[in-house]
Amino acid sequence: MPNLTPADFRSAIYLDFEGRKSIAEEMYPLPHMAGVFRANQKGKGGKYSANFFKSEWKPAANGAGRSVSNDNFRDFFSAMIEDLVSENKYLVYWTVHEETILKRHLTQDLWMRLKPYLFNVHPLARRYMNRRKAFGIDTTARGKPLEEFLAAMYKKRQPYPPLPRGPSIVCQRIDVACAKTKRWSNFTDVQKKYVKDLLAYNEGDCRSTWLIAKRVGNFYASNN
Repeated sequence: MPNLTPADFRSAIYLDFEGRKSIAEEMYPLPHMAGVFRANQKGKGGKYSANFFKSEWKPAANGAGRSVSNDNFRDFFSAMIEDLVSENKYLVYWTVHEETILKRHLTQDLWMRLKPYLFNVHPLARRYMNRRKAFGIDTTARGKPLEEFLAAMYKKRQPYPPLPRGPSIVCQRIDVACAKTKRWSNFTDVQKKYVKDLLAYNEGDCRSTWLIAKRVGNFYASNN
């Protein structure tokens, strides 16, 4: 795995998938959506966008009220790979889950082109938190979720919106809504809220991954 500089982390694309959980009959199913975050090259903030992979989710994409596309998995990542290669930047994600999904659902050619540009920031973040004993003298970072990493690193920062029902259930309920109608205007208020809450939750995960990557990248650049 490459050693990324603070500049690499700032120029990277941050990825997070949402979808149905694995079951015995189907491990690592194709996700329903991906969110990506691109940080501003200077200062704070950045741009979040999302893509719904299922063509049946077109009404949800049309009505989401933000930058949401509706491309299939391979087309979406084929375009992203061109961006990563031409700009020599990385695709950063929180756990090996994202990498496993990519390897499973891309063609071998696309996977081999993408692989050199992948970076799982979780091991580096775990090492950083353990070194600083951020979870306490007798507690390691093992098994801690993303939101606990963010809360421990940025103690004064408000947490991003949770998704109490969980993304797997919410995605399945959006499936039901999209199966019943092709028009966003026919979604109930509850169904519309599922879509908006899923996007807000995913955006929080993407932005959290960037904030964590920025912190650990700056730390290790100054302490090597």
